[in-house]
Amino acid sequence: MLKNPMPTPATLNKMTGFTLVELAVVTAILGIILIGVSSNIGSIHHVQKLQESQHSLNNIKQELLNFGRIHKYLPCPDSDNDGHENRISVTVGSDTIEKCTANNGTLPYLDLGLQKAEVYDPWNNPLRYAVNTDTTDAAQICDKRSSASFFCNLGANAVPWFSMTSTPPNSADRGNGNYYVCNQSTNACNAATVTNHANLAIHTASVVLVAFNQDGENALSNCAGQNAASQENCDTDLYYHQAAASNADNAFFDDTIVPISGYEIKAHVLAKNVSWDSFTSTSTSTGLTPTYEDFDITADDTVPVSNDADSPDVILVNHNVETDINLGGGDDYLAIGNNLTSGSDIDTGYANDQLYIVGNAQGDVDLSRGDDEFVLGGDLYGDMLGDRGDDKVWIQGNIQSGSGLNMGRDDDVLWIGTAGQDSTGQINASINGGLGYDILVLENTSKSEWLGNSTLRSRVSNFELVIFEADSSGNREYIEL
Repeated sequence: MLKNPMPTPATLNKMTGFTLVELAVVTAILGIILIGVSSNIGSIHHVQKLQESQHSLNNIKQELLNFGRIHKYLPCPDSDNDGHENRISVTVGSDTIEKCTANNGTLPYLDLGLQKAEVYDPWNNPLRYAVNTDTTDAAQICDKRSSASFFCNLGANAVPWFSMTSTPPNSADRGNGNYYVCNQSTNACNAATVTNHANLAIHTASVVLVAFNQDGENALSNCAGQNAASQENCDTDLYYHQAAASNADNAFFDDTIVPISGYEIKAHVLAKNVSWDSFTSTSTSTGLTPTYEDFDITADDTVPVSNDADSPDVILVNHNVETDINLGGGDDYLAIGNNLTSGSDIDTGYANDQLYIVGNAQGDVDLSRGDDEFVLGGDLYGDMLGDRGDDKVWIQGNIQSGSGLNMGRDDDVLWIGTAGQDSTGQINASINGGLGYDILVLENTSKSEWLGNSTLRSRVSNFELVIFEADSSGNREYIEL
């Protein structure tokens, strides 16, 4: 007797019917799964392309800053798609100025040493290169008081035409012609919304790089027909919007934006050129005729000091100052050949003064009002106040424990340490940049040492830019605080 008899036709029909139903169900499920997988693959591929755009823009930003470091200016946009920047020569007074022919266009990839493919997004749309709008104004592009001067090529391959403190942005001036980039916290980007800084990613962008990505062809051919966020990036006004990504109908958005602030340009291009004027304590070297000179100044001495703004004082002390001195008005010069002793204070008074101390400052120094310069050859033990004005201070030794340093108001620069003298440049007390845009130069501290020393960082406040020691090639890293 067979253990497994052949199935009857009826049984076969039942088995076949069940298999077909099951197969239909499985097919439907697989179809749903495949649709989901296909959709996810498309999304993943899109994200990967957006990451490529971000990477490309970051690389181009670095290439632009490197170009600036080498040539001492940034290139104008390429307005005729030949790979080179476009400028036109204009006579301004006795000077011939090369202004930009347009403030936006494509990237001058040949000038930057790039391949053409590197200045297109993954959807084959050209990347937008927008620069300060005053670059097309011959009267502004080489005016150091304008952010357009980042693009002035009069100092090409030598000295930049712009400066740390004179060229906006700074504390009082965001820089005319610079761009606003709004963030995702606002649905619109315009003159009204940018008054609230919470809506801003940056408001001092002298350069904006844009990848239009998937919908780039439509955006570049029909900007007026785009949704608000996309339109803000393809038009040519001062506002750009890094809105939230969206796949919604009539609200699709996947633009990528990388701005470059004027602060970054100054830090990157000028950091290598950080230097200080030479100061001496002898009248023969400075060319100044002293109005008063002595070996030591003690409490018994009467130092003639003019308060007349038109009568500057030139006071040379060959050794120590052991009493208080107030220089009053006028552009004064005071050189001390050794120490400012404990309990002896100096007030440079109003106007633009120069103070040089060969040794240590054990007493207090008040630079008062004016654009003052102070060089201390030794250590700071007392207090130093920068007060008002754009001051330059160089502590060639160390900031000792118990001292206090506050740069006061306005835009100041503070050097600490002497290059090559590793025992200098220590900060053992709190230092404060005060109000304004303040720059700190650390001659014997590297960026990695700064990042690895939380105690050092905690002692530094209200400085907007820190520039670190030069490497073997003379290049300096920096960080914005």
